[in-house]
Amino acid sequence: LPFNTKNKTFTLVEEFHPGPNQHMKGLIAGMFEPKHGGSAEKAAVWELSEEARLKLGEESKLVSLAPDAQGGFSQDKYSSAHFLPFLALDCVEDARPRPRDREEDIQVHREVSVDDLRKLIKEGKLNMASTSFALMGISYLEVNGMV
Repeated sequence: LPFNTKNKTFTLVEEFHPGPNQHMKGLIAGMFEPKHGGSAEKAAVWELSEEARLKLGEESKLVSLAPDAQGGFSQDKYSSAHFLPFLALDCVEDARPRPRDREEDIQVHREVSVDDLRKLIKEGKLNMASTSFALMGISYLEVNGMV
């Protein structure tokens, strides 16, 4: 979940969700795959570039939102997939982003305010995983006096 500490805004992505058969906004996400280089942190950085066209800069910081969640959060009772949420603080534009997968038709939404993100959540405009991890991100920022 990219967050700009200077202007207090998030970056979200929007893409087609086949289940509800509609375009929805959400958080940058991806599966941990061998191409990601062996760690969840590297996978998060990879997905930042691929989906949001962002990268970590000299002043950026990648923060685990659940450092005690061994193995991450189970997607649901039917899947063996797990999520490991991160907050990416003060990313910069990636001039040479990683290529997107063929099926990814992604629109990037920058400068989404905390209030706008909360409104998207209340209106059910995000999927469950994005909702949960967005709330964790907002909570982290509030606890640490960043919003």
